[in-house]
Amino acid sequence: MPSSQQLGERLADARKRAKLTQAQVAEKLVVARTTIVALEKGERRPSNAELVKLADLLGLTVHDLLREGSVRAEVSPRFRMTGADRNTAPVRMAVERLRKLGGRYLELERLHGLQRVRAPLETLQTYRTESGATHWLDPKLEGEDAARTVRGMLGLGEEPVFEIDERFETEAGLRIFYLDRLPSKLAAFLIWSDEIGGCVGVNCAEPVERQRWSLTHELGHFLRDREAGDVLEVDELIQQPAELFPEAFTKEFLLPTAGVRKRFTERCRSGRFTPLDLHALAKTFGVSFRAMAHRLEELRLLPRGSYEKITQSGLRPKDLGAPEAAPHPSRVRLGLPERYIELAVSAYGQEKLSETELAEVLATDIASARAVFQERERISLGEGMLLRVDFNGADLRQI
Repeated sequence: MPSSQQLGERLADARKRAKLTQAQVAEKLVVARTTIVALEKGERRPSNAELVKLADLLGLTVHDLLREGSVRAEVSPRFRMTGADRNTAPVRMAVERLRKLGGRYLELERLHGLQRVRAPLETLQTYRTESGATHWLDPKLEGEDAARTVRGMLGLGEEPVFEIDERFETEAGLRIFYLDRLPSKLAAFLIWSDEIGGCVGVNCAEPVERQRWSLTHELGHFLRDREAGDVLEVDELIQQPAELFPEAFTKEFLLPTAGVRKRFTERCRSGRFTPLDLHALAKTFGVSFRAMAHRLEELRLLPRGSYEKITQSGLRPKDLGAPEAAPHPSRVRLGLPERYIELAVSAYGQEKLSETELAEVLATDIASARAVFQERERISLGEGMLLRVDFNGADLRQI
């Protein structure tokens, strides 16, 4: 149970995030403003009835306010969407959802006695805008150089890269969540706090290739200006260095120049290059047909306007290949990092979380949370053989 002062701090934080004044909260609760001041200072503890009303007004649960070890963190959000949309209620809700998930991730680590440590890419200062370095290079060139540097640090060479979630979580310390009910123009966004670290929310309604592109774009922001809270207009993206860098980073990371040239040359050995070859290259690198076509045009391997010519012909890229393989079932069902799920399941197995708390942490209902636990506590070894597995904090420690 938090102290009156801790509870007051949580109430004040939640009120500010909800963009409410003390007077507005007092009016909703039909109390004097001085009462709200006293509550937030910890000079007075709310009654049970007041606590329920406050939680409802601030968009929280009573458990959120009373939970032991609850993380307080101010975050800096960044969005790629129009200015008209960025301050809407769905956007503010998305920020709060991601902040809460990031805080719960940290709480789960603390339940297991784990401390957040700076990941290798988090310590990379070369491309930081506030590091004091002089950024005289063109931001596109800097973004490409950053991609080659990161690829070198990860030992990727010039080959296509997959399973980027696991790599970015381990090497950059990003906490990656796939969120539903996001505004359609919001592909992904990054929030940062010194306590939680970097959290990325990815729109799970987008195609898989777009999700990979957006996630890598946010890693570019993470490397350059993770604390920035400004939101850029869509029509500013072409001119603004803050967007030129991550977009160049994304292209070179997912579609490395040397690797693309090599694979393109291999495809052209027969003396021809068709839309079917273009589709195969896109699948090889895990990007969309359009992104692959524009990259080849940019590298002057295809004439400018090739993509438009293909689309005007009536040819549909989706008709050129087999359907996509199904994503990992945990991502589909929960949208949560694998490590987050394992920490939650382990905490429940050790009775550090109740069944209700497990469901809340997994953002699902009790029946589904129970199913996740039952699924995770066993590992199939083929031929129908199952072994019970016992996870503990030491097993889950990141090396």
